[in-house]
Amino acid sequence: MRSREPSSAWRLWPLVALACGTGWAGYAVHRLVTAPAPAALVKLVARNAAPAATSESAAAPIATQPVRAIETPPAIAAAGQTEICGYGNVALAQNDPYALQGVPAQLREAALDAADARMLASTDARVRASALLIGARSRGNGLARIDQLVRLAVASSDPAIYAIAIEGCKGGAVEGYAACSLLSRAQWVRLDPDNARPWLELAAEAARQKDGAAEDQAMSRAAFARHSDDYAGLLPSLVDRGLGAGASALQRTLMLSASWGVQAGWVALHSAQAYEYCAGDSSPARHDTCDALAQTLAYRSSSLRDLGVGIAIGRALGWDGARLADLQREYDAIAEASGFQAVGVDLSCEAVDRVQDWMHQLAASGELVAMREVLSRSGRSIEAWSEQHRRSYEAAVAAVQAASQAESAQAQDLAKSAP
Repeated sequence: MRSREPSSAWRLWPLVALACGTGWAGYAVHRLVTAPAPAALVKLVARNAAPAATSESAAAPIATQPVRAIETPPAIAAAGQTEICGYGNVALAQNDPYALQGVPAQLREAALDAADARMLASTDARVRASALLIGARSRGNGLARIDQLVRLAVASSDPAIYAIAIEGCKGGAVEGYAACSLLSRAQWVRLDPDNARPWLELAAEAARQKDGAAEDQAMSRAAFARHSDDYAGLLPSLVDRGLGAGASALQRTLMLSASWGVQAGWVALHSAQAYEYCAGDSSPARHDTCDALAQTLAYRSSSLRDLGVGIAIGRALGWDGARLADLQREYDAIAEASGFQAVGVDLSCEAVDRVQDWMHQLAASGELVAMREVLSRSGRSIEAWSEQHRRSYEAAVAAVQAASQAESAQAQDLAKSAP
């Protein structure tokens, strides 16, 4: 096994809590992002959709393959143990509760190799693209896989494949890699012109290049886009599609866990760029564009992160207080209710099935629609959820402050006792 599977993002799983993002910024981010001060909200977001079918994509809808396809159901896990679907119960080390380490390394590697090979042999270009990205991020041979992924995207007219490749070319490990220069945000917007996301990424690129005119033009196109989708749940759904019914339960569990980690770490800073553009310059020339951009993010986006940034831009523009309050209540309610979709370090068959069901909901309808349905079924009002979120936020802030004070006091005590 090449290091731990999946990537280190899995260690943050109890905190990330799967947005597909999480809008895949991570629900821990969503829960802490909703401070009353919008500027703090956007700074935190900055640290951290189902695309239409094409001729290169399987025509049939993604079908959920049940993971509970193991010959002998494992016994109920004893204290200090957890179930790995397709393998059985494993003991958790007290100092390292990373469940997959309980599966022998050779068996893990063989299962992942088989799942990877199955996806790479698929006739569906999206499945192959997802396998290349997942493998590059979690299994090694990263640059070689990114090279293949870029070339697949360059030859494709599928905006989802292009988005996967753009994501693969982000991060320090591939910074300056020659193959990535074959990709361009300009081509992405040509493939997906009605989606605000590629336009926002093009605007961010123009800002980095100090090209104000190009940034203005891209922001204007983003502002009047029909929607803003960020491909929530795409990778796990493509794993289901690519593995089909022939993969073993262990192969499916391991590849799904890897895909969740990669999807949770999907880098999306485009909406924060929108806030910087609008809040950093309040000139009349930008007002109409920024007002339309805030409405696109607040009302026509698929992600909670975009909703939060839309609220922040609207507040900077002086939107009506009642309008902002309604949007903020919904944001807070969704952020709080999202905790019930969270997944910890739990790879039991029941948990894997549950999370994959959620991934399919995200891929089919987007994060906001899926979470609004959760709210609707909960039997609780938006106001009740929102108030609970405020209390959760205040408790989290108090806990962080207390931990910081304790650490500071400990450091002072050590300094005093030093010779």
